[in-house]
Amino acid sequence: MNSNKEFYPSSVNFAKADKNDLKLLTAFSRRMRQQNIKIFPVDGTEIFEKYRNRNNIGELNLFILKYGKSIIGCAGYFPFDGLLGSREISGIIASSVIIDPAYRKLFPAATVLFARSYKAIVFEQKLVTLFFPFDEEMSLAYKKRPFEHFTYLYQFTNPFIAQIKPTVKSSLIEIKKINHFDKKDMAAFFKRVSVQHYFLMHTNSDFLNWKYANNPYRNFTILTAVKKAKLVGYIVTEKIGTDIYVVDMVVDLDYPSVILHLMFKALSYFDTETVVNTVFCTAHQNYIDIIKRAGFFCSWKRECLFLPESFSFFKVGKNSFDASNKRLYHFNGFARHLY
Repeated sequence: MNSNKEFYPSSVNFAKADKNDLKLLTAFSRRMRQQNIKIFPVDGTEIFEKYRNRNNIGELNLFILKYGKSIIGCAGYFPFDGLLGSREISGIIASSVIIDPAYRKLFPAATVLFARSYKAIVFEQKLVTLFFPFDEEMSLAYKKRPFEHFTYLYQFTNPFIAQIKPTVKSSLIEIKKINHFDKKDMAAFFKRVSVQHYFLMHTNSDFLNWKYANNPYRNFTILTAVKKAKLVGYIVTEKIGTDIYVVDMVVDLDYPSVILHLMFKALSYFDTETVVNTVFCTAHQNYIDIIKRAGFFCSWKRECLFLPESFSFFKVGKNSFDASNKRLYHFNGFARHLY
């Protein structure tokens, strides 16, 4: 391949993907995995389910860059429900945004094309949009659009906690494994804890069941914490290779010890002799303070960008947003979407 060759817009096709592109998308995913880039599903059915438009099941919230008969880049948008202050919102996360490294120098404008792709979804579907850049090049491309800094998502790691096997017995807190999220319990729980989280994702039991309990592609372990018949927290974990990921956890911060109760109990469902690390991602300072006291240390941070204009859909003023306590942003259910 001639690295000095220039690609012109006429030689590259940038378009929204559909079902007909699934075979090419799986081939692209396998090619990226050979380069140790594993941020995109490898199964065509999983790709479709992850990026489908929930308002129109036949469409994908996924953009692709094609050169010849191959896909050389993609930008997917993963839907979420949540709360921004006291307002219920729907949004998308720019997920799995990647360009084949072999083509970046050949077609440097590709990142800018992807940075523009949000318009077709955000303003048509009236959604809040967030983006976690895969690398600095992607970050700069999106910042050239009207995206601004939101906060940082921190990944914390503990290589020892899985081997500690601490007791979590308590006469006040009951930890139990569940197969699905109860609609009534979750609605009351999220309404109560929303005041502790200025920005909180995944606040709908139907969405949580779709994402975790009824997901045929992944094997999640789901636990809840109950105190005096009141739900005070939940956790979703998954073992990937030699690591246990806390992929989702929300607790009532009136009972902060619930974080460790849930985490330690979750470990009992895994063969911890084969575990190297326990990994937890969060942007909420209270969560960070608690897990740091349990021996977790920050292994990296990733910037989150957002589109301020999208707040107008929910009548959230940018001034009030900027004045909010940014330590209360919590991106639950997010760890695996960064890969």
